[in-house]
Amino acid sequence: MTSPVSARHSSRFLRGLISTFTYPRALLGNFRLPKLTYDTPKRRERGLTILLPGIEGQSSLSHSMVNGLTDGGVKVAIEIFDWTYNVKPAMFNLWMPNRNARLAASIAEKICDYQDQYPGRDVTLIGHSGGGAMIPKILEALPNGREIKRAVMIAPAISPRYDLSCALQSISDRIYHLRSPLDLYFLGFGTTAVGTLDRKYCPSAGNRGFKLPDETEAEKHRLYSDKFRQIDYSIKMLKDWHYGGHLSCMNRVFAEKHIAPLLTQVPTADVEQVVPENRILQEVATA
Repeated sequence: MTSPVSARHSSRFLRGLISTFTYPRALLGNFRLPKLTYDTPKRRERGLTILLPGIEGQSSLSHSMVNGLTDGGVKVAIEIFDWTYNVKPAMFNLWMPNRNARLAASIAEKICDYQDQYPGRDVTLIGHSGGGAMIPKILEALPNGREIKRAVMIAPAISPRYDLSCALQSISDRIYHLRSPLDLYFLGFGTTAVGTLDRKYCPSAGNRGFKLPDETEAEKHRLYSDKFRQIDYSIKMLKDWHYGGHLSCMNRVFAEKHIAPLLTQVPTADVEQVVPENRILQEVATA
């Protein structure tokens, strides 16, 4: 007879395997995707998480993330906001700074509307790749005095020298940044060739990490130390189906084990284990 523990591990294995097989399907965008039911009035009463997909738009990747978050116990409303423009090739979504700025302002207004309707509820932004690069733009567009609980930037296609200090002022908890030095094709070669969302031609922060402010910039340094945490790829993440690439960080099991806890409860010891001694960078970006 199969034990509950074995069954749980078997189920997790199947979820991770199925999620991996859906990566090629992401090229089809939202074609024939099943309808998700995680944005309901009851869930909105608890809080709101807005997920910004990569330049491919809403796809099997964003659905894997949403399902993984709910597997991990996230009880709030989860809305996928497809910020992309229906254009091919998808990289054009990185080349429209004026449109992206307008969209960022629109999402910031959407957040304010939610906070007015549900005061005191937590709001979280999660973004992958180009969607992760949109997060600082959205936070910068929030009116003075407005803030959200947290943001999670997953492999963002934004330059390592992008100044996050303004965005950090609109966060009450932290911005978490997940990066992988193994993400070489998309965020190494790719953004060097076609550019990042902030129109720099270099390896992205999702590959290199963000550059730490100089200690002479005391206020910026304090903001980064208090409100920014970088989570570097670890070989241990292989067991949760993340092999260090640009797509596997959206695997359903990885989302359950590594992203969902950031939205529910993260013991201080765990954060310090990921980034010892509040160290933001293990590498200084050279781009």
